[in-house]
Amino acid sequence: MQKTGLVAVREAIEVLLRRLERLPTSERSEQLRTSVQDCMRGADPWSPSSQADHERGLLMRRVLALHLEVARHERDVAQEGETSVAAIYADG
Repeated sequence: MQKTGLVAVREAIEVLLRRLERLPTSERSEQLRTSVQDCMRGADPWSPSSQADHERGLLMRRVLALHLEVARHERDVAQEGETSVAAIYADG
C-alpha cells in the first residue's frame, strides 16, 4: 500500500476539500476542513516501514471517517435549506 495507498488517500482528501468548498461557511465546516488539512499533513511524511504501514492504515480510516462526517454535514445543511425554503413558502 505504498504508492497506490498514498495516491488513494490524497485523492480522497482532495474530494473532501472539494465537497467542503461547496458547503456554506459555518463553524462545523471549518472544523471539518481543519481535520482534513491535518490528514493532508499526515500523508506527507509516509515512508516504507511496518510502522508506517500501521500509520497509513490509521490515516486511511480517519479519512474514511471524515467522508462520513462530511456526508452527514451535507445532509444537515440540505435539510436546513429545505426548512428555510418551506418557511418562505409558508409565509408567502
